Amino acid sequence: MSAWTVERAELGCVVWLGRLTSDGYGRAGSRPAHVVAYERARGRVPEGLVLDHICRRRSCVAWWHLEPVTRDENERRKTWRYRSRIAKCPLGHDLRATQALNDLGGRTCRVCNRTHEEEGPS
Repeated sequence: MSAWTVERAELGCVVWLGRLTSDGYGRAGSRPAHVVAYERARGRVPEGLVLDHICRRRSCVAWWHLEPVTRDENERRKTWRYRSRIAKCPLGHDLRATQALNDLGGRTCRVCNRTHEEEGPS
């Protein structure tokens, strides 16, 4: 089975099935799997930014769960206080009306998840 084969979690995460690092991130060869997935879908990560897993699942490679932010912002977002105040998903959907909690305590957008499931894997 290829590591790019996906296993869909209840709320739309795409879990990496290949090798994981000791801290839970997927590896695609010598690169982080979530970075490879994001770049395939959205292009290069902007210079000086890192990808934040909005879903809080390190093994997730769903590009719609990744947002380029500064390192400082990424650290700040790890707190529950910050996550509870997020009003919109990266694509602009109102999370107050469409949010759902995943099994790791992160919030995901039901609209984005439904859209991705309707489109199917690329």
